[in-house]
Amino acid sequence: MKEAMTTQKSNAKKKRIALSFFLTILISYLSFLTSHFTESASADTISNNNYSIDVGTIDTNPQPTHRPKFQSQVLGTQTPKPEFTTGQDYTVNSSNNSFSIQLSQNSIDYGILSSTNPVSRTSTLALPNSQFGGEILGYENHPLFSSGNAIIQNTSCDNGGCSSVTAAPWNNTLTYGFGYRCDSLDQTICDQQFSQSNYFKQYPDDSLNQLAEPLITDTGVESTSKATITYKVNISGTQKTGGYNNNITYLAVPGF
Repeated sequence: MKEAMTTQKSNAKKKRIALSFFLTILISYLSFLTSHFTESASADTISNNNYSIDVGTIDTNPQPTHRPKFQSQVLGTQTPKPEFTTGQDYTVNSSNNSFSIQLSQNSIDYGILSSTNPVSRTSTLALPNSQFGGEILGYENHPLFSSGNAIIQNTSCDNGGCSSVTAAPWNNTLTYGFGYRCDSLDQTICDQQFSQSNYFKQYPDDSLNQLAEPLITDTGVESTSKATITYKVNISGTQKTGGYNNNITYLAVPGF
């Protein structure tokens, strides 16, 4: 068997085992929803360190618009002020704090695989400047598939107890499949089940309508939160040759 490049389409004619998947990042932002009122309200101002809401007479049927204003002028250049406007009578100004996610790589290639010889690869997930905390959830689109519809199932771990929710030990080289574990780097942000070494989980399978599960939960104590994700795969001697792949999606959800 020889190493295959990470591609979405596998070539069934090539006699090799190669595994790869793409890591996709989606960031879910807080949205503001408005209700339709039949009565007017008096002017008021509500604020804290994260936002300010200036309210005049509320429009009973506001039409969403986006009107950037300017908060400073330096050498003739104006700096836009972050603002979300929901009508002519009131605005919601967001804070200057940003929310983002960092991933050390967007593809994993396992290279050459042979039976009963587990292969592991790692990548780093981080929530930089996460002042308010947040979560990173993950799921797979399906198990590792080849173009010939051969499957490498998700691992059940040594005791058959692995699932997308429950971690279990995976040490036996005769236990086959694909799984992951999470190790905190800066603070305890990974699932406590991973505090024991060689404990692994399955990724939730979107093709089975399984819901995404949290990999990282950040309370916002540290300015940056990092974790190492370890991907592990082990195959049997009867595994069909070919290129195998799937997609892993990470969802970043802010804690405000």
